[in-house]
Amino acid sequence: MGPEPGPGASGGAAEDQYIVSLRDLFRIIRRRLWVVSLVATVLTGAVVGLSVAQTPTYEASITILVGQERGITETPNDVIGLQQLTQTMVGAVSSRRVAEAVIRQQDLRMTSDKFLEEHLSVEQVPNTQWIQVSYRDVSPERAQQVANAVGDVFSKQISEVSPNANAIAITATVWERAVVPDAPVTPNPVRNGLLALAVGLIIGVGLAFLLEYLDDSWDSPEEMEQVSGAPTFGIIPEIKASKSQKGVSVAQSALKAGPRLAHRETETEELAGRLVTVLDPTSVAAEAYRTLRTNLLYSAFVDERAKVIVVTSHGPGEGKSTTCANLGVVLAQAGKNVLILDCDFRKPIIHRFFGLRNLVGVVDVLAGERKLQDVGAEPVKGLRVMPVGHVPPNPTEVLGSPRFSELLATLREEFDYVLIDAPPVGLVSDPAILATQGDGVLLVADAQNTRKGAVRQSVRSLQVVGANILGTVMNNVKASKDSYYSYGYIYDEGTVKS
Repeated sequence: MGPEPGPGASGGAAEDQYIVSLRDLFRIIRRRLWVVSLVATVLTGAVVGLSVAQTPTYEASITILVGQERGITETPNDVIGLQQLTQTMVGAVSSRRVAEAVIRQQDLRMTSDKFLEEHLSVEQVPNTQWIQVSYRDVSPERAQQVANAVGDVFSKQISEVSPNANAIAITATVWERAVVPDAPVTPNPVRNGLLALAVGLIIGVGLAFLLEYLDDSWDSPEEMEQVSGAPTFGIIPEIKASKSQKGVSVAQSALKAGPRLAHRETETEELAGRLVTVLDPTSVAAEAYRTLRTNLLYSAFVDERAKVIVVTSHGPGEGKSTTCANLGVVLAQAGKNVLILDCDFRKPIIHRFFGLRNLVGVVDVLAGERKLQDVGAEPVKGLRVMPVGHVPPNPTEVLGSPRFSELLATLREEFDYVLIDAPPVGLVSDPAILATQGDGVLLVADAQNTRKGAVRQSVRSLQVVGANILGTVMNNVKASKDSYYSYGYIYDEGTVKS
């Protein structure tokens, strides 16, 4: 578990309190059904194949009745005593003496130990005077012959050791002789296959849960909330970004930023295509950003301080700048007075979304070279974008300076919302400094590439400085028919990482 949240932090990681429901179990099995099916199929096929490849073994059985003949001396007929005697006779049937006699008679090429351990089985029918003798062999005819030979040899040996006429004579009569078996007792492919299927399903389900436990990728927004301890404000699907000249021209025209457009480089074209809230406002992605806006505005009723919002992620390429740009647009479309402040002094990129030049910006204002009202542009009504300007050699010192705090205090009074595009949490300390000066943090994670461990690490880093984590945004969500958080929408065209 990470450290306890500082003041204002939105809860801690609630992973230890997460309860897996029956629905979650079925969902895991459904997601890993291919694993269960593969294990069960392979194991069943292997067992059935081995069963079919085995040489069939046949079993022939005889039944021996243990009794007595009364001599001159009269002894009470004790049935219980005969049953106890029958158990002793079982040991006599499975003795080496009987085995060696049968081996000689039938000319069997095996030792007496092998005969007794691998081929012969003898047992008493419970609470009776019956002895069941079975012999197994690959030949059904030989199984019958040897089983009958065991009965004959044993009966003869018992009669030879019986007492004289003045005592009770013990008898062992072959009551039922063996017949040629018509079906093998082993292997049994059907039975073995069913057992293998049952075992395979159990192993497959266990493996499915093991893979789910080891899987560090995202499965649902609930998992994001479980790991981060903060609500999921937005679920943004993959963005169909147009890199064509026509697509960029439409975006530039919609932004009404003609004289401020940057050179139409490949990277700039791609970034302009990601501004879907302007380029394609009726798209599913644009609607997802409006949902993010609604959740953010709703949270303001709970936490009225959340006017200066830091947008960050664990690593680069997770879509924090795309989220910041589109969120700024939809907030402005909702009638809010919004400022996007680019504080990613390491790799400024916000200006490219709006076709602006990064000539002067935040750094120039802090250095006293420019006035606040002379910096930035308004590409969308109600939205002002302030780029970085001249990149400073000491970003951490600049962001932690009193002048920057004073700038934020001024902007907080002037705008309804100030969105700060911060560097990734996992790379530098700048986001932690910004988080202490802002009112809340939005943590963006790429649903396809960011791992749970990375989010845990980011949350811990923010909690250490007492940051208020407002919520998370799952970006680059791949929609599909079976997706747990699907938009019911499958994208057929190419997508780019946002």
